[in-house]
Amino acid sequence: MTFVSAMDKFRSGSNAKDSPSINSSMESRLKFEALANARFNPLESLDRIPELPGLLPDSKLLSHYAEREREKRENEMRTSLGSTYSAAARSTMQADGLLGARRPRPYKIWKKKYIKLLVVGDSGLGKTTLIRSLLSTPGERLQVHDGSNTPTGQFVKDPDSLCSTISWRDDDDRVIWVYKVQDTPGYGDHLDLSISIQTVLAYVEAQNVKWLEMEQSKHRKEELYEMEDPRIDLCLFCVGPHRLRPSDLKFMYEIGQHVPIVPIVTKADTMTIREAGIYRTEVASRIANPMLPGIREKINIFHFERDTLLRAGVIDSGTPTPPFLVIASNDINEDLNTGDNPIYWPERRYQWGTAEAFNKDHSDLLSLRSLLLKEALEEISKTKRQRYELWRGKQLSGSRFGRKLRNLLLFTVVPAVVCLQIGSKGIKMADLKSNATRALQEVKKRLPRRGGKNRNTEQSAN
Repeated sequence: MTFVSAMDKFRSGSNAKDSPSINSSMESRLKFEALANARFNPLESLDRIPELPGLLPDSKLLSHYAEREREKRENEMRTSLGSTYSAAARSTMQADGLLGARRPRPYKIWKKKYIKLLVVGDSGLGKTTLIRSLLSTPGERLQVHDGSNTPTGQFVKDPDSLCSTISWRDDDDRVIWVYKVQDTPGYGDHLDLSISIQTVLAYVEAQNVKWLEMEQSKHRKEELYEMEDPRIDLCLFCVGPHRLRPSDLKFMYEIGQHVPIVPIVTKADTMTIREAGIYRTEVASRIANPMLPGIREKINIFHFERDTLLRAGVIDSGTPTPPFLVIASNDINEDLNTGDNPIYWPERRYQWGTAEAFNKDHSDLLSLRSLLLKEALEEISKTKRQRYELWRGKQLSGSRFGRKLRNLLLFTVVPAVVCLQIGSKGIKMADLKSNATRALQEVKKRLPRRGGKNRNTEQSAN
């Protein structure tokens, strides 16, 4: 039924004035409320409304319900649009978090961080074996050059020949860690201990100077974080079992003035449980008080934070004291190394049993590996930066003093000495000044005047 036919139907009952339903306003209101509440097209529902003879709808009532229906549809449209925008906002927030309550996480670029350790110790203590056990992984046998038989001269000329490098990626922080371990010749081969000490200290100092030159280079085209950092972070000082010699303490003290020490007792499997406990306490006591002639300070060792030590599995009643008692071996358990879940497991087999390098009941090597390769990386890198800034400040202040002294000599002392020499030989200053003026005028005559070249060119053209 169309709108016109519906209205004609209503008007046709206008002549029935005698009908008792004409005065029934309640029935009329109910009828048009049913009409207005129709969901899609209320005029199509007139056939379903009961017939009321003689009823003529009020025009105001019709316009009222038509306006009500129009507002209802507009509200429905706004609701649908609002829900559409809400879904878009939710999808945007879930995609990149730009519109959320928290600030968005910035995109990180890949960068490299460098860690470099220096291994120092007497010959035959297993420094090379220690490096291999610290850095190797299942299926990978790190090739480490043995520095025990390396002459000191070769180390001075080519220290990189004794350097081992590994790297791995941290996908969460987008960092590539480049880890280097620099081996050194054993210092027990020299009768004069000072030769070995000066060789190592010169190497440490040279790495700092190299980095300083890279910072101040005029031709540097890269950011510093993109360049390889040669500076030394830590010194792993290997000490033999059973006996701590004065030469060990002297060497540790001298190196500790430039880089912190991590003392390590190698070949700990040669000591019983009781001997190992007593020797650990003795080494810690001598480090705190070396009791050597000319040494009144304690040796500078690297102090790991307590939380870092707990994460690495080093459990102690207080702050654990050095040294670390470790067992290292070139022999590995092949069954564990080639299993479904391979594990790098070095061990030393004897007739009476097996000493396992990564067994915490036998050795501290697993805790040391966790500290150096995982838990304390940021801590080690931070202390290196602080130590380098102090060294850099001293170097730059010394260079400024040198420049001031040079200027003093060039512009004050040297001219005064020249004047004294001239006066002693009877040369008059007035004659010296006139000769200098005459020479200056001769030089000016020989120099081309401004615009002379252009004038000569114009004359030749004419």
